[in-house]
Amino acid sequence: MRAKRYLFLGLIICLIAGCSLVKTSYNNAPALIIFWLDDYFSFSQAQQAVLKPALQNLHLWHRQTQLPSYTALLQAIQSNLAKDKLSATEVCDNLAAIRSNIYTLQAESIPIIIEIAPLLSDKQLTRFQQKLEKRADKWKAEYWQETKQEQVAVRLEKTEDFAEDMYGDLNDAQLTILKQSLANAPINPAISYTEILRRNEDAFKILKALQNTQLTLDEKTQLVKAGFARMQKSPNQAYQAHADKLTDYTCETMANLNNISDAKQQLHAKNWLQDYVDQITALQQK
Repeated sequence: MRAKRYLFLGLIICLIAGCSLVKTSYNNAPALIIFWLDDYFSFSQAQQAVLKPALQNLHLWHRQTQLPSYTALLQAIQSNLAKDKLSATEVCDNLAAIRSNIYTLQAESIPIIIEIAPLLSDKQLTRFQQKLEKRADKWKAEYWQETKQEQVAVRLEKTEDFAEDMYGDLNDAQLTILKQSLANAPINPAISYTEILRRNEDAFKILKALQNTQLTLDEKTQLVKAGFARMQKSPNQAYQAHADKLTDYTCETMANLNNISDAKQQLHAKNWLQDYVDQITALQQK
C-alpha cells in the first residue's frame, strides 16, 4: 500500500514542484509505476498482467478528473504569491489542498491494492518489508544527523535549492530567514523516524491481512482506507502534534520568504508556476 502511495505522490510532486520531462513521465506513468513497484515485489508475469490494466484505468481516471484541480491549485498559488502580504494561513491552505488531492488519489487506488494483495507470496511480502526497512535506513542516514547544526545544514541546502527554483537567486535577507527558520524549527528526527517505522509496519500488516479470504470486499476496503487515514493523521499523538507544529512553522517561513521577494523574484515564481500550468493543461488535452 505505502509503496503505491509514494509512487503516485512522486508523480504529483513532479507535476507541482519541479520535475523535468513532466509530459513524458506522466504519459508513461503506469509503466513507470510497475517498474518501480517491481523493485519492491518482483512481480510475476501473471501479477503484472493484473496490475497493468488496473493502473491504466487509474491513470485515465486521473487524467480526466484530477489534472484540472492541479491547474486550479497552481493558479491559486500564483495568486497568493502575487499578494503584497502572504499569510501563513494562505500557505497552509495550499498545502491542505495538496493533501486533499493525495487523499483522493489514495482512495481511488484502493481497489487495485485489494486486487493485487492476495496474489502476493510470502516471499514477496518479505521482500517488500525488507525494502521498506532499507528506505527507512536511507532516510535516517540522510536526515538524522548527530547534531542540530548538521541537521540544519542538510535541510538548508535542500530548502535553498527549492526556493531558488521558485524565486531565482535569493537575497541576503531571504537566506537569513531560511537559516534562522531552520535553526529554530521544531525538528525532531527521532520522532519522525519512529513514525516511518510505524507506517512501514502498518503497510505490511495491511497487505498481509488482505490475503484473508474470509474478509468481505467492504471489510478490505475499510482496512485500506483506515491505513490511508492513519497516514493523514497518525495515531501516534506525539508525532502528529510534532508534524502539525512543523507544518505551521513551515507555512510561516514560506510566507515570510515570499513577503520580502522583489519584483524580479515574483515574476520568476509566476513564470515557474505557469510553466507547470501549461504542461498540465496540455496533458489534459491528450
